[in-house]
Amino acid sequence: MHFLSHSTQETEAIGEELAQKLRGGDVLAFTGSLGMGKTAFTRGLARGLGCRGRVTSPTFTIVNEYEGDIPLFHF
Repeated sequence: MHFLSHSTQETEAIGEELAQKLRGGDVLAFTGSLGMGKTAFTRGLARGLGCRGRVTSPTFTIVNEYEGDIPLFHF
């Protein structure tokens, strides 16, 4: 799957849209350099999964966990 985004808002919207296609147990892996929008994407994904907490980069943690309709683990 490939997506092209021109802004943080578009990146979040892509994450939110993709969340609607996911089911419990699905694994999503993506990579990118620092500042490429991984956390922005995850913010949208979390919103789409019904997660209510603030989404932050796991740069200095092992994993961030967000509770929602489907739990989200951000590595």
